[in-house]
Formats: sequence, structure tokens, C-alpha cells
Amino acid sequence: MKLTIYFDGSYWCGLIEYVGVAGDYRACNYLFGAEPKNPEVEAFICQQLSQVVLENDRKLATSVKTGNIKKEKKVSPKRMQRKINKLKKQPALSTKAQLAMKEAQEQFKVQKRKQTKQQKAQQREAQFLLKQEKRLQKKKGH
Repeated sequence: MKLTIYFDGSYWCGLIEYVGVAGDYRACNYLFGAEPKNPEVEAFICQQLSQVVLENDRKLATSVKTGNIKKEKKVSPKRMQRKINKLKKQPALSTKAQLAMKEAQEQFKVQKRKQTKQQKAQQREAQFLLKQEKRLQKKKGH
């Protein structure tokens, strides 16, 4: 049995690899969330690891019985290349905190645009009124 802890971009995960009852290779994934400390990992190994492995075995047994093993469709090379290029273009935001900061920044940007638009409209209105007043002063003959 082997436990590998890695960071998948937003969460810390544990990959559990083991040999099944029939001698076949099996693996399952466990989501830790925040970066686990050594005591948390030890507690997981001692208390929850066997339950996770049993749950994975049970799921595999039911999927084999019912025939729910999904076969992957072949993806054409061009489609695969398009997907890869699309993923490359996406920004690499790794945590929820960064996503929240980006969202707040976008909202601030929208707010600032609205405020600037209102200020420009007020300035135009004030300038228009000033022109009207000057025009009226000219007509009075001063």
C-alpha cells in the first residue's frame, strides 16, 4: 500500500495505491482540503485509511457486477489539441482565495466604471448649463 499526498491546484489530495483481493492494482483518491500536517496524516492512516480502501473496493465490486465500467471514447487528435490550447489560455488561479480576490477585483472595476460614467455625465450636464447661462447673458445685452 502506498499513500502519495499532492497538491492538485486547489486542494491537497491523497492517492492511495494498493493491491486488491484478486491481486489486481487498485487506486483511490482522498481529498484533504487544506495542507495536511504530519499529525493529520498519521490520524488519517490510523483511523480512516482502511475505511476508504473498503469503500473503494465495495464501489468497484458493485460497478463490476452491474457492468457500469465506463469505457473512454477515443478523442480525435485535432479535438484533443483544441482542448489543450483552450486549457493553456485559461489563467492559472490555484486557490479559492485567489478566485475570490479576482472576483472582487472585477466587481470593483465594474463599480468604478459606473462611477466614472456618472461623473462624466454630471460634468457634461454642468457644462451644458454653463453654456446655456452664457448664451442667455449674451441675449440680455450686457
